Amino acid sequence: MFDVSESINVGYLEMADFGDVLMDFDAKSKKEKNCEKLKQDVKSLKRKRDAMLEREIKIRDDLNSGSVQDASNYRLPLAVLPPKNLSQRQVLPSETDITRLKSIAQTKQKLQAHAICNGVTSFRDKDETKFIFDPYVGGKPFGPYVLRMKFPRQKAVLRGHTLPHAVPTRSLYMEYFEDDDNHSQQLAPFIKSVAAHLRAFLSRKHQCDQLRKRFAEDIREFQAANHCTAVSFSLCLKDEESLEQIKISIAMIYDRDGERPKHGTLKVSFDPPQIDEEDREAVKEQILAFNNMNLTEAVIEAF
Repeated sequence: MFDVSESINVGYLEMADFGDVLMDFDAKSKKEKNCEKLKQDVKSLKRKRDAMLEREIKIRDDLNSGSVQDASNYRLPLAVLPPKNLSQRQVLPSETDITRLKSIAQTKQKLQAHAICNGVTSFRDKDETKFIFDPYVGGKPFGPYVLRMKFPRQKAVLRGHTLPHAVPTRSLYMEYFEDDDNHSQQLAPFIKSVAAHLRAFLSRKHQCDQLRKRFAEDIREFQAANHCTAVSFSLCLKDEESLEQIKISIAMIYDRDGERPKHGTLKVSFDPPQIDEEDREAVKEQILAFNNMNLTEAVIEAF
């Protein structure tokens, strides 16, 4: 009897490998391009040969007839002449130009690295440069935020922006550019600082929103003032032994470009204040998690 499986196996073995098909197609395409280039070269050489032959005949006839013309009348057509080497007529850049080009290249490299790591890109739009900020916080995209700058006579001029008020854009601009003449060197640090302030604010706000949503029934008296740089809230816990309810109030201060509390600003208080010293020290040790984790993770870790 006819074995169907054997037929399928044989057919499978006879199928061409897709990789080989692509390789053959690529080789054929390269061969066709090479042939086309050679054809163009042959046509060019033929035109040049015909032009040289015509020039030779004209020169010989004029010499024989004694009516030799100016040498410019015997030039070959420009279409058959090779392009002139313009490198000998180029003016070499000065040492100052080379230094400036090097500085621009280094600044561009820093901006490219910052774009990859922090979601900052830029492009020219008419007479100004736009910097686009697209930060990711907690796996979520925020933005885009736009900062517009102009660079007349190598000076950085702030034209406007759509950044949140929590980002001290104008203050940062004055800090980096007001007393510094080398604006090209200050551009990358300025953009980096703006991006850090933007990400820090979005991160603090995201942490506060996430904490209130996650522990809506357990958190009391939540406050986030001054663009989420002063955060405080209370947690109501129960003592496992006495079943007495204990209210723990936590407060912390952030730098405007910080995503974690400033060192030494983390404060905790208890209500009622009469709590065992051992438990008090244990809680103080546990809340140190806020220095290394976001608010939600720190509450889970500490309590």
